Amino acid sequence: MDSIDEKLQSWDQIKAQFDRESGILLGNGFSCAVWDKFEYPSLYEKACSSADIEHYLSSKDIQLFEAMRTKNFERILSMLFDARKVNEIFGQEHLLFVQRYEHIKKALGEAVKCVHVPWDKVKSSNILSRIRQELKNYKFVYSTNYDLLIYWAIMSDEDNKNDFKDFFWNSGVSTNSMKFDITNTHIRNSTTRVLYLHGALHLHRDPLLGITYKLVNSGFENLLEILDVPLFITEGSSEDKLRAINSSDYLFFAYNKLLEHEGSLVIFGHSLGETDEHLVKAIRESDPKKIAISIRSNNSLDTIRKKKADLYEKLCNNKPPSKRPDLLFFDAQTHPLGSPNIKIQDN
Repeated sequence: MDSIDEKLQSWDQIKAQFDRESGILLGNGFSCAVWDKFEYPSLYEKACSSADIEHYLSSKDIQLFEAMRTKNFERILSMLFDARKVNEIFGQEHLLFVQRYEHIKKALGEAVKCVHVPWDKVKSSNILSRIRQELKNYKFVYSTNYDLLIYWAIMSDEDNKNDFKDFFWNSGVSTNSMKFDITNTHIRNSTTRVLYLHGALHLHRDPLLGITYKLVNSGFENLLEILDVPLFITEGSSEDKLRAINSSDYLFFAYNKLLEHEGSLVIFGHSLGETDEHLVKAIRESDPKKIAISIRSNNSLDTIRKKKADLYEKLCNNKPPSKRPDLLFFDAQTHPLGSPNIKIQDN
């Protein structure tokens, strides 16, 4: 187990300790290593900005978010959808709910486009294939990012799509979708399993049928052009996130896979901050014997020590010595997913 000091190992020094049965948990630091604009702190704040998008949230829209004490678009849009149906059933005017639903959906779509790396920026590079090659080294890939980088990387090799399974293989609500079926999730081979713990832009939930599906066969490079309501958790406390997770069959399934994770775990680009207490709980309960955690070496030495101490506290505190995971800390930029070689320049 590493000491609580300012030293960070290189990934090459420790990677042999993480075999094919290991998992990797990816946070926003991974996406930011590829595209700087993913560092934008909040889609909600971007959606409020009249300087950045055309259909920005109105003052009444903002009041609605504030009244519900959330910045989760999916929750607000679901509420407006339900309100429209209720008014329609009772013969009351429902046009206002339709208008606000469509406007907020446009604001979300435009906010996403503002911060997301464009397909044109990645299609001519080998960055997606590099990401894909690294993810293949793990049995489980857990991501809390909403963006399309992992999906694009998986799809970048059409001939070997079966290297990865994301649990969406059942016929969906249309010819361009595949649905999640909690009764059909068994994987027999050693393929890499991919789970989007907080949802993703290509995942959607049908509010009428109550099913979760992913979009396919529509030209995966065009997914950013589809202004539908994605299934993802944009903001909120850990408690809010867990509430949203428990209300979705797919997110509940994905979270429980992390809870049940066996084998070692690599945590890359994830701070496990205050809003991620549910993830800390899942990791502690899964009880991995060995955990490697990335920290950026350009932090101050004092910051590195504090980060280490904080992670020791979260992952090891109140556990008997025999149950404490072996924590290893490595320099994020020495890992293939943090290398300067996968950075896309905005020019």
